[in-house]
Amino acid sequence: MGNSRVDTVEIKSLYRASGTSLAPKLRRLSAMAALFAATIAPPAKAQEDLSEINNGTNPTLLTTQFGLQYQFNQINSDLNTGLFEAFYTQPFGEGGKRAFRITVPGSDSPFNANPIFGGKPGVEFTLGDISVTYIDVFYLTEKNGAAFTFELFLDTAETEAAGYGQFAGETSAFYAWFLSNGAIFAPAWVQTFGLEGGNDQGQNVNTTTIDFYYVPKLKNPRFYLTFDPAIIHDWETDETFGSLQVTAGMLTGKAFGGDGQVFIKPGILFGGDRPAEWSVQVGYKVLNF
Repeated sequence: MGNSRVDTVEIKSLYRASGTSLAPKLRRLSAMAALFAATIAPPAKAQEDLSEINNGTNPTLLTTQFGLQYQFNQINSDLNTGLFEAFYTQPFGEGGKRAFRITVPGSDSPFNANPIFGGKPGVEFTLGDISVTYIDVFYLTEKNGAAFTFELFLDTAETEAAGYGQFAGETSAFYAWFLSNGAIFAPAWVQTFGLEGGNDQGQNVNTTTIDFYYVPKLKNPRFYLTFDPAIIHDWETDETFGSLQVTAGMLTGKAFGGDGQVFIKPGILFGGDRPAEWSVQVGYKVLNF
């Protein structure tokens, strides 16, 4: 996932700005990949037992997080778009079972430079819809856990193509099983909806996602994998499609008072109604500071 909860932000980004300038985005993606490769070198000093570090894959184990990530989305052979995000998560309350997260997105699309969509010529990168999320782990035992979230998307996008064009909300609920082999299985229901009845063009948001999040237990605690298949239905257009995202992450040692981590998340979409063909996200975050 790249975050400590079941997250559909990558799928949601595909409904936003699309682009036609492939080469600049691939250069940016290559730069991110170079940063990823440079960062994964093992730290010079030994650190604490890696198996005791919260790497963010358990959605019921909340921790402080700060990160940066960029996702490239290939819509088809001619169209593509990008999404940059900076995020911060802060747990609070008894046992740290509640948290707030703020996400600041940047939309990377030639449509943002089109005055028809409220853009400025020559400016492809622009602010998207900033969001604030409340997370509540209301049930937790050694074998099971459950939580719900509510995310509020503010209408801050600078162009029509960079956001929902209205205030929007997203609720999610999941139930996690901590399996005897150390794996985690946490299916989730996610509902995304507009809060103003539509944007200036009368287009509303009403999407349901059924997510099947799975984290296998790896022998080397420095690394982790997550598998995130999902089924998405858009009630406004009556379209249904599927997705599969696989995250590969690695702990990189102590950084900024916490535990550094790099990750890469390729994804594919399938079905005749899919809004894109594939995506890849790379990022860096610090946890447990």
